[in-house]
Amino acid sequence: AADHYVLQALLYQVALHRYLRWRVRDYLPERHLGGIAYLFVRGLVGPDTPIGDSGEPYGLFTWNPPLSLILAIDEELSH
Repeated sequence: AADHYVLQALLYQVALHRYLRWRVRDYLPERHLGGIAYLFVRGLVGPDTPIGDSGEPYGLFTWNPPLSLILAIDEELSH
């Protein structure tokens, strides 16, 4: 969070949403837009990778932000 990866992930998700809306016929974000996953290679050490408090291995960040958030950011960036 301190390195703003959450903000970066949201902006990438909005960019993907816009791209899919442009390229996929009958695009529905609730159907076609998936979640976010970051792999921090330096944090992954194979089968011995420790598990964090979130239940995910260190070096892995996953998130499925609310569609309403993606759409709100898309709308805000359209102005």
